[in-house]
Amino acid sequence: MNKILENKYPYLTNFFETAISQNRLFHSLILYGSNNYIQYAMALELARKLNCLEDGNTDCQCQNCRWIRENKHPAVMTISKIDNKTDSSKTVISEDQINMVLDTLVNSSDYHRVFIFCDAEIKQLKSEEMTIYQEFKTTGYFPPQENSEDKIWYPSGINTACFSTVAANAMLKSIEEPSSKVTFIFLTNNKDDLLQTIVSRSQAFSVPDSKTINYEVSAFEKYFASYPKFNKETALDFAQCLLNYQNDNNLEPKYVIDCVQYYLTQLAKTNSSNSVLMNIIYKDIEKTQNSKKMLDAYIKEQTVYEELGFYFVKR
Repeated sequence: MNKILENKYPYLTNFFETAISQNRLFHSLILYGSNNYIQYAMALELARKLNCLEDGNTDCQCQNCRWIRENKHPAVMTISKIDNKTDSSKTVISEDQINMVLDTLVNSSDYHRVFIFCDAEIKQLKSEEMTIYQEFKTTGYFPPQENSEDKIWYPSGINTACFSTVAANAMLKSIEEPSSKVTFIFLTNNKDDLLQTIVSRSQAFSVPDSKTINYEVSAFEKYFASYPKFNKETALDFAQCLLNYQNDNNLEPKYVIDCVQYYLTQLAKTNSSNSVLMNIIYKDIEKTQNSKKMLDAYIKEQTVYEELGFYFVKR
């Protein structure tokens, strides 16, 4: 993975690397948070890893990697109200654009096709926006349109105002029954800004603001001493440990789940040659991701932690 993104978002990059190595990356992803440019860089990095002709290393110079860094790859498309337009509309992602996307899926391709959906405009940047743009430039990627001296292509989160229900519904069948080697990525500020039928068919990942996130695992890693075995006598202790860690440090419960996922993705990186163990780890990562959905459904965090602990025992 790109070293800048890897250093800032180790959990996300580890998760995506594990999913790609196991050929289990979900076909529809939502990246949400306030820094849409970093989300865009993450989406391009996923596209590069999926299309790399060699080993996927950050400095790979294969043709696909070069094209994607330059934002010129024929199978990696940014879809916004100003990018890859097929009609005269300038305020929305149109149904015509969606039909264009769907038409490209009729024929098979040697590439892994990636469609990145966002809102965007070309504008003069404010000071804070320029800081975010400069951070994006350090990742080594180019925006989909050339910048002028005073105006820069700048992404923002997709929402129902620029991505209408009609256009979104036109995609549902392709998301439900995806073609092989196709990934849809939606960039948004909040999952609630997207049509719920798309959210329910996608995996959603929070991309925190630009500061580096540290994941503390020492509070609970002792429970994984005999991993992948998990002692049933300690399942409730594990849940209580997570709850205490949350309350003692005034943490968001989703961050606690992220810490568990980060620990599992670290295990994946150190056991990549063990296909049997990798399969178990990836299923456990998926389960912890589902724990976030339980939290979104306003289930008490103690119940979520207990359910996760007993899953590790029973699997």
